[in-house]
Amino acid sequence: MLVRYRKDYQKIALGLLSLVKDLRKDNRFMEEMDWALANDWPIFLWKDMDDSHFIGIVILEIGDCYVLIRRLSFTPSERTGHNIFSLLDGVHDQYPHKRLMGTLATQPIISMWERNNE
Repeated sequence: MLVRYRKDYQKIALGLLSLVKDLRKDNRFMEEMDWALANDWPIFLWKDMDDSHFIGIVILEIGDCYVLIRRLSFTPSERTGHNIFSLLDGVHDQYPHKRLMGTLATQPIISMWERNNE
């Protein structure tokens, strides 16, 4: 289930962003969070329906006709196609008239999700 980021989720969000390899090496996950908030990009956490724990995070950039998946991260034990595709389904449901797109890092995941939904 998608849950919009709130300030009291900051530690959870930063922990999930710290799992992104290129953010972890220079401890840039706080900068990434600040950048997203400064640009007013939506940040959502993904909550596991079974045990109500947050297991993923997605940072979006919203355009006129697209939603760009800027960052996507899951806890290592929850990086399954089912969870990732469920999160992307949730984003698509949130913005039904916009096309999901990815960065160089996230586009392969978006492409797999699109093929799965054909």
